[in-house]
Amino acid sequence: MNKPINLFSWLYDVNLDPNGIRFVLFGLWTFHHLDIANIKSIAEISSVSPGAWNAYNFKNRFLGRSFLIATRLGWFSRKMLVTPKDPDAFLAWAKMKKLYIPTS
Repeated sequence: MNKPINLFSWLYDVNLDPNGIRFVLFGLWTFHHLDIANIKSIAEISSVSPGAWNAYNFKNRFLGRSFLIATRLGWFSRKMLVTPKDPDAFLAWAKMKKLYIPTS
């Protein structure tokens, strides 16, 4: 597997916490917290896939492992695309919380 190329991870990223997923700016400021109760499912998608056309795209690591997060409620879109810094830990967290849906 190719090593992902960090494009904008210095600008925005996702971090896990016990209650959900934090979307952060500059590694410090949380601009959105996705509560675990609002997460419907998490599925891994191809790293080169554009994902869903109607998803917020927070993919910031080119060729990195990508995940599609579906939410229960949402103002504009109920889907988000992310490329977490540690995809194995992200996947383990999603499985532990029973949110992961295998795509194959």
